[in-house]
Amino acid sequence: MLPTLPANLDEAALQKLTAGLSPQQLVWLSGYLYGQATSAGDGVAAPAATAAPAAAPAVEKLTILYGSHTGNGKKIAQQAAEAAAAKGLKAEVRDMNDYPTRQLAQEQNLLVIVSTHGEGEPPMSAEELHTFINGPRAPKLPKLHYAVLALGDKSYLQYCQTGKDFDQKLADLGGTRLLDRRDVDVAFKAPATQWIEDVLQLLTAGAAPADAATAGATAAVVAEVVTEYTAENPWPAKVLESIQLNGRGSDKETYHIELDLAGSGLHYVPGDALAVVPANHLPLVEEVLLAARLSDTTAVQVEGESLPLAAALATHRELTVLTRDVLERYATLAPHAGLQELLADSNRLQPYLYGRDVADLLTEFPSEQLTAQALADVLRPLPSRAYSIASSLLAHPEEVHLTVGAVRYEAFGRQKHGVCSSFLADRVAVGDTTRVYVQQNEYFRLPQNGETDIIMIGAGTGIAPFRAFVEERTELGAAGRNWLLFGNPHFTTDFLYQAEWLQHLKKGTLSRLDVAFSRDQAKKIYVQDRLLEASRDVFGWLENGAQLYVCGDKNRLGGAVQTALTQVVQKEAGLSADDAAAYVKNLRKQRRYLEDVY
Repeated sequence: MLPTLPANLDEAALQKLTAGLSPQQLVWLSGYLYGQATSAGDGVAAPAATAAPAAAPAVEKLTILYGSHTGNGKKIAQQAAEAAAAKGLKAEVRDMNDYPTRQLAQEQNLLVIVSTHGEGEPPMSAEELHTFINGPRAPKLPKLHYAVLALGDKSYLQYCQTGKDFDQKLADLGGTRLLDRRDVDVAFKAPATQWIEDVLQLLTAGAAPADAATAGATAAVVAEVVTEYTAENPWPAKVLESIQLNGRGSDKETYHIELDLAGSGLHYVPGDALAVVPANHLPLVEEVLLAARLSDTTAVQVEGESLPLAAALATHRELTVLTRDVLERYATLAPHAGLQELLADSNRLQPYLYGRDVADLLTEFPSEQLTAQALADVLRPLPSRAYSIASSLLAHPEEVHLTVGAVRYEAFGRQKHGVCSSFLADRVAVGDTTRVYVQQNEYFRLPQNGETDIIMIGAGTGIAPFRAFVEERTELGAAGRNWLLFGNPHFTTDFLYQAEWLQHLKKGTLSRLDVAFSRDQAKKIYVQDRLLEASRDVFGWLENGAQLYVCGDKNRLGGAVQTALTQVVQKEAGLSADDAAAYVKNLRKQRRYLEDVY
């Protein structure tokens, strides 16, 4: 309960009255006081935005829509709503998945925060609205003022494509941009916060300046959404265990890694990911320096710090992956006709980028104008790599476990290594520390009702979150049945966590286990084949309310499972192909068919 405010307050009295208030209460109070100050004296708070520039009319209501795959969009939307409340605006946050499309025609002030999944596809939660605004029933929106924040990853060619789609289509339908679309890469926190500040400044233009209390409350809200250990401030986790899971003779190299979280305060739930901050392999750094013909000791400025070039490349710059934006920046220093032709032909560009690294680029297209600082400026910051968490905190207090497949291959005459997988496999030993932080994934969660059955479909390292799922449900004593379908090449060498799964079967904490070892017979068998073989039971579980989960390679597993599941529904329900596809789509909309694919 908020205190009753006396008529005359000095500063000391005000501090005494507000000493015990939470940041949310301070936000409410600042808005209340502002409303009192701007009212006509009748005791009723006036709207906070009483005047605005022509581009942004007085704001009575602000709708914030988010379409997110991992939950980052939701966090930004909530941050924007809290910042709006601090400025006296009434904001409503809506998940695109639950947003009635017919309401779009009524919106006047709209913020859109949307990610792009894979190569230009909308996340599942945004699919319906994305289809609607691009369809014949999309309404004209002459009264709409909007702004779009597009989340993406520049390692994909169709960077931020879903955000671009929303931004362009809302304009085509008659909407007016509050400001130009903002595209943000994986390091999204600072630019997202700046976007919120910029758009709210436009929406509140003409209103009285926020007083010190409001400004303080805004700062408190922004600070509140930042956890202690983040990409900017990762936790140095000690390696407790590193075990290779594959048997001798396997073509795969998979590691079970256990990390210590004691003292960090980090919390995760099954379905979340752990981001690991890697360092580049030193031989690759040397190859880049040799191809660039630059000294390793030349000082460069990166992120406001002066470092020798070799150190900057090792810990601050992406070397293993090439992206379009890197080629575009480099092309200004290396005027090769072949490079310009690549950039102009998207059909050739994607195959070129695949498997090549920075050393390949510098070798194929050398530049006489390249300096140490120019190289540091051309390259992308080295991002963390996220791995699905393979443990439950209930089963392993103050620990987090990962299942990591080491990536190694030969391409263009050189041996290549995955930057983070090889870092964890080769260069981090038991007792060493590695920097980590938790990435929440609220769209890959266990059912809230422990009696709900679950079907888990994974291949290779896609087994990781399901180990966490079964551990968690075992610790909680959940009554729902657990069914695992797992695939890998060979039974004898690649049955990851075999002893644990057999123990769960024996105890009854795993109700059913179906495996597909693709190379153990002449005809390859995959998990989607097992799904089809068990079609009656799969459909029966779904009709009984089960949730289905898929984790693994997006191209090879995700699409194949969806196709197989549609066939299961068509066969067992006696539906047409279109109706079966609609059934599966509805499972996704209800969040009973969830994917963690990459």
